[in-house]
Amino acid sequence: MKAKAQFRIALYFFASIALLGLILRMVPVFPLGINFSNYLHAHSHVAFLGWLHGAFISLISYIFLKDKLQTRLFKFIYWFTIINIIGMYFSFPIQGYKLFSILFLSLFLIGTYMFLFYFFKHKTDTERYPATYKFVKAGLWLQFLSSLSPWSLGPIIKILGKQSNFYKYDIFYYLHFQYNGWFLFATIGLTLYLLERRNIKLPAKQVQRLYRLLLVAVFFGYFSNTLWANPGLVFNILALIGGAAEIAAFFVLLQILNRYHHYLHHTISDFSYKILILVLATFMLKAVLQFMGSFQYYADLSFQIRDFIIGYLHLIMLGIFTPFLLILGHEFGFYILKKKAFWLFYSGFLITETLIFTRAVLVWFKITAPTAFFNRGLFIFTLWMVLGIWWFSLLKTKDNVTV
Repeated sequence: MKAKAQFRIALYFFASIALLGLILRMVPVFPLGINFSNYLHAHSHVAFLGWLHGAFISLISYIFLKDKLQTRLFKFIYWFTIINIIGMYFSFPIQGYKLFSILFLSLFLIGTYMFLFYFFKHKTDTERYPATYKFVKAGLWLQFLSSLSPWSLGPIIKILGKQSNFYKYDIFYYLHFQYNGWFLFATIGLTLYLLERRNIKLPAKQVQRLYRLLLVAVFFGYFSNTLWANPGLVFNILALIGGAAEIAAFFVLLQILNRYHHYLHHTISDFSYKILILVLATFMLKAVLQFMGSFQYYADLSFQIRDFIIGYLHLIMLGIFTPFLLILGHEFGFYILKKKAFWLFYSGFLITETLIFTRAVLVWFKITAPTAFFNRGLFIFTLWMVLGIWWFSLLKTKDNVTV
């Protein structure tokens, strides 16, 4: 099973969740008579597991598994997870979080455990890419930690109910250790790989400092997801430490990249380099917003005004991880990322984010927001964004891998 094919399949999932996102944005404008919550479950689960997880796994497998991708066991593990993602894509809209969707999710998690076992047994080149492996390894274990959430969700619902605080803690735990853990560590690791693949020996002390700061950020940062329940000042302090550690980690990463920016600039195309700069700028914005969320006033505000949470999550998923994966897939030669297609997607992302945050700010200041204007605007520019996604996700792949 070639990594190139894996990445392409992840891109198809990206195109499919874009369609679900468009349907969700269509509902306030053209009532479709669908269960919004069910479609939202499908959209979020396949976005995390089909697109982001799938794309990261393809890149990591290409670097560290190499010839082990063609074994019968690897192919079984891969297709086992893919079949269950497809099952979630169709079962969630039909029945929501019930028997079949829970079954597909549970089987998918078992598939990820099989991949972990396979990866750590057959990994190669870890000494050649030590910094890359350091962050990838941590990311995979953080993914495992996040997977404990779905297993505990059923007992929590049965014993305490969906209205309990522990139900919400569990949901936020899963999200946090996915995007602040697994995805973020994989992103940092793959960024460092762009340097290590050119035989650059990265400064061990700075890499270790970056690693430790990010670990503090992910574990202490979780407490920012509990502040809506006003658990007490201690939780604010812990969340504050996590937020400050992430900002500090960003500057350490910036120091490393700035030290070798000439090499980095010449190891990827100008187009990819510009997108990487955008990703880093968005990462900084994300770190600042998370730091602000450590203060009780802003924690309450984000919980009360749903658009702040929606805008924040899309900022991370579509502003950091997605552009990064798109340029990595392009640089690895897995597909062709056309500039016009990317900017069509990215401009749609920027405009929809502006609309979401503007609506949230209007609610914050108790200004009546023109509902029809925002709903139509979000639908139109989501369609704009989806066209860009379909454009680059359905193009013919390159014949050769160029990395």
